[in-house]
Amino acid sequence: MPMIPARRPLALKPALVCAVLAPAAVFAEPVRYDYAELAFAADGDLRGGGLRGSVDFGEAGESGLYLHGTAFSLSGDEAGVDLDRRVIDAGLGYRHAIGDFWAVEGELAWRDDQRERNSVDLGDAGGARLSIGVRGSVSERVELRAMAGAFDAGARGTETVGEVGLHVYATTRVGFTTDVQFGNGGEVLRIGVRVRF
Repeated sequence: MPMIPARRPLALKPALVCAVLAPAAVFAEPVRYDYAELAFAADGDLRGGGLRGSVDFGEAGESGLYLHGTAFSLSGDEAGVDLDRRVIDAGLGYRHAIGDFWAVEGELAWRDDQRERNSVDLGDAGGARLSIGVRGSVSERVELRAMAGAFDAGARGTETVGEVGLHVYATTRVGFTTDVQFGNGGEVLRIGVRVRF
């Protein structure tokens, strides 16, 4: 008589998935919003540096408000033309915690994007930026972030802005960051060192 293999109850499947993912969850930790960062920045042939920081008004792993700020300055020669760009972006953010290790973020900021060509001011594009994204820890030392939104760039109209990033920590406080800021204004690669408080 042929043997019919017993079927594994469907109820066991979620349990098996949880068992596989449990080690990663155990070693992950809540994202911290108190940090300062120094970075190298590049956009095509333009090179420069930047600063970034954040101050948290809540507890790690919980919903709450935070202040955030980013600034970078780039310069270089492109097709024989001297180009300069300076961006300052600062504002208030709110994160809605999803479990202990992930959060949905919303940011409202003032953004100023100044550009020069051969020392001729092309005019400031200053206005509000509104963005939404997600951020979370996939392990104790690895953090991911993705965000997209819109920027009121004055005479240039409304521009799209966004960012994807990977943060890897050598210790619980000091780590290395890599992110790309993209949009109508160009793509800026940032590689830096971050200190969490």
